Amino acid sequence: MKKTCKESTDGKSRGAVAVEFALVAPLLLALVTGIVEFAHAYNSQISVTQAAREAARTMAVKNSQTDAKAAAVAGAPGLASGSFGYTFTPATCAPDTTMKVTISYNSATMTGLFGSSLTLTGVGAMQCNG
Repeated sequence: MKKTCKESTDGKSRGAVAVEFALVAPLLLALVTGIVEFAHAYNSQISVTQAAREAARTMAVKNSQTDAKAAAVAGAPGLASGSFGYTFTPATCAPDTTMKVTISYNSATMTGLFGSSLTLTGVGAMQCNG
C-alpha cells in the first residue's frame, strides 16, 4: 500500500512537535520553579520584617529584650524562630531615641535548585517611649 502525501506529513509534524516540546519543556519548568522559589523567599522575607517590627515596637514600649524576642516569634508564626539572630541597637531604650532591631534568618529553599538556603534580614525601628 502506498502512503499518501497527507499521511507522510502528519507523521513528520508529530515528530516535530515532540522535538519542540522536548526543547521548550525544561525552560518552562525552570521558569515555574523560579516563580515558586521567589514567592517562598518573598513570603519569608515579609515574615522576618514583620518579626523585626514587632520586636522593635515591644522594645520601645516595654524595654525588655526577652519580651521583644517573644513578640518577634509571635509576629512570624510560619518561621522556625529558633533560627532568628537578634541585634538590638541600642541595647536599652532611652527617651527620644530610636530602637532598631535587626533579625537575620536562614531560610531553606523549597527545591534546592538555586541553592540550599537563603539568609534573610529584617529591620524594624520605633521611637522609644513614643
